Amino acid sequence: MITGGVILSDVHLRRPAGDVGSAESYPCRVIFQVARGVTARDMVVPAPNPALVNPYLEGALKLQEQGANVVTTTCGFLIGLQDTIAKQLRIPFVASSLMQIRLVHRLVNGRVGIITANDEALTMSHLQLAGVSDDVPTAVRGLQRHKEFSDPLLNGVGELNLERVETCVVDAAQELLERYPDIKAFVCECHNLPPFGQAIQRRIDRPVFDILSLVGFALQGFNKPAFAQV
Repeated sequence: MITGGVILSDVHLRRPAGDVGSAESYPCRVIFQVARGVTARDMVVPAPNPALVNPYLEGALKLQEQGANVVTTTCGFLIGLQDTIAKQLRIPFVASSLMQIRLVHRLVNGRVGIITANDEALTMSHLQLAGVSDDVPTAVRGLQRHKEFSDPLLNGVGELNLERVETCVVDAAQELLERYPDIKAFVCECHNLPPFGQAIQRRIDRPVFDILSLVGFALQGFNKPAFAQV
C-alpha cells in the first residue's frame, strides 16, 4: 500500500480537500505527525529557522517508521530543512514546493510566477536553497496584505473562508501576470494553496504547480504501473 506522510504545523486550522494537510488531497493512504509548538510565525521568516530541524526530523523519522513512502510539510518556507533531513531518511523528503521552480522553468522556457504567503519574507536565500539561480527569471506576489488569507493562515485569527481566499489568490495571480505578461507558468509556494489551483488556472490560462504536484511526482516513484509484455 502506497502511503504519504505529512508533518503538520501545530495550528488549529480548517484543512479542506486540496490542502497538503488534508487526507482528502491524496489518492492513497496518508499519515500525519504534528511538529509541536510550530506555527506560521516560526516558519514564514526571511531566513531558515534552525530551531525547526529537530521537530521536523523527529516527525519525518516517525512517519518513515510508520510506513510512509514520501514525507512532506505544510509550508514552502521550510526549504532550509531539505538537505539536512533528506540525507537522514531512506525515503524521499519534500520540504517545499519551491524545489520545482527550476524544473518548471525548463519545461516552459520562460518566467515563473511565484504566489507566496508573504513576499517580504520570501528571500533569495529561500530560492537559492531550492536550486533557483540567477538565470531563472521569476516574479513573486505575496498574500500577506489580504486579511482573508493572512488572518487565518498566518496569524491564526478567525475562520478560513474558502471563497474569499480563492478570490484574493486568483486576483494576486492576475495582478502578477499583468505586471509580468511574459510569465509562462506559476508555482504556489504556500502549501495551503492547491485548493485554489484550478481557479488560478481558469483565470490566467497558464499551468499551475504546487506542493501536490511535487508530492505526486515523488509518490509515483513507488507506484509504477505494470505494462503488458508483447
